Amino acid sequence: MSRPPIWQVKNEGSFASVSVTLPPGSTFHCESDAVVTTSQNVDVRGAMSGGILAGLARAFLTRESFFTTLVQNNSSHQSGDALIAPSDPGGVTLHRMVRGEDMILTSGAYLAGDEGVNVTSSMQSPFSMFGNYSGTGVFLLRATGQGNLAISAYGSMHKYVLAPGETRNVDNGHLVAWSANMRTSMKLASRRAGIVGSMTSGEGLHCEFVGPGVIYIQSHKPDVGPEGGRGTQNGGGRNTGNPVLGCIIFLIFLLTILGVVAAVYFGALGPTPEPVYGGRNNNHRQRYSQEQRYNDGGYYRQNEF
Repeated sequence: MSRPPIWQVKNEGSFASVSVTLPPGSTFHCESDAVVTTSQNVDVRGAMSGGILAGLARAFLTRESFFTTLVQNNSSHQSGDALIAPSDPGGVTLHRMVRGEDMILTSGAYLAGDEGVNVTSSMQSPFSMFGNYSGTGVFLLRATGQGNLAISAYGSMHKYVLAPGETRNVDNGHLVAWSANMRTSMKLASRRAGIVGSMTSGEGLHCEFVGPGVIYIQSHKPDVGPEGGRGTQNGGGRNTGNPVLGCIIFLIFLLTILGVVAAVYFGALGPTPEPVYGGRNNNHRQRYSQEQRYNDGGYYRQNEF
């Protein structure tokens, strides 16, 4: 069995990248178009993580790439290396995943992970305050398994470890990732000043987390693009948009595929043409056809007079 890759964050801050040393035969996965450079022994290829349906769900619902990139050292005796970076400037941190301690990532926060780490789409309740007003969107990413997970942010990354019962408020739009077992809710920024004081302060609603667990936040909030979407590709706080529209597109695509498969399947089981046999029945059909043509001809000749 090959040794796991060795991860190291380079230029920590707003322009971070990750250097990955690959022992012989080792592999890691990363977001599409995240590879900057590789050594001569390293191969890069696209793959569908979790199959077609998982790729479609990730692309339509969380706005992640349909394909993930696999980076593998094909040499059996020599180590290789790869340099990866997020699409936009920002900080990167390495989180050590442990089995049973899942992490929730906002759209755009996933950068790379060990082979033993799985990243799939996850859905919050569309009627919850947290899903609609936290700035994360209803559809998120869920990381499970064991190994290193590289998380990217817009701006610098900050980590907070909460003790059991400890609470922390985070402004919406600054969330990157947090422990899946933490309790979350939406609160007014100022409980004493009430609604008016919270709104006039410019803060409005805050996301409240209750420990134990880990929270990763980013120093800057992504700007809104000209079409209403986030102006950046990486980092947390990137809203996944209208969940209803994403579900409709996903269902239409899925029903189209099922319709094509059903048409091909039932078409192959359709009625076969009746075989033509020789002999008496065939002669009878030929005489009937000649008589029918003669009668039709007689009918047209009578009409001529």
